[in-house]
Amino acid sequence: MAQSEFELWYLLHNMEMQHWYDVNLNGGKTVHELYAEDGLFTVGPQERRGPKEIREFYEARAKRGVRTARHVLTNFSVVPGSDNGVMRATGTVSLYAGDAAPPLPSKPAVLIADLINEYVRAVDGRWLYKLHRLSPVFVGDDPFVQHALASTPEPRRS
Repeated sequence: MAQSEFELWYLLHNMEMQHWYDVNLNGGKTVHELYAEDGLFTVGPQERRGPKEIREFYEARAKRGVRTARHVLTNFSVVPGSDNGVMRATGTVSLYAGDAAPPLPSKPAVLIADLINEYVRAVDGRWLYKLHRLSPVFVGDDPFVQHALASTPEPRRS
């Protein structure tokens, strides 16, 4: 891997780590700042477009009460090359979660999903999510995850 490729991998991997750190340990209060104005965050059939909808999603989640979650990222890979200034990356996200304060009983992951990201550069040079998609591969028995994935997609707002 050339140094510039490594630097790009590091920047995008670090962004992903910031994303999940904020969700896991800060209730997702600032994660919306990582998205472009038209950035799309999807988990299965659920879609949130733009920083405002993403912020509202995590605010609504916080109102449900205590939730302990740890999103674990593996196999993160930046797809070589770019298309029209859009960078791509893939990986695997495993979610361990429950609706209680820690420590929780140890159980298998409640969700294992393929991660598909697309990034664009902001005017200030920062990378932002154009797409942050979790496509479920394995789904456990967590009621919140089961409900979210069984739901029909919410209507997209213009």
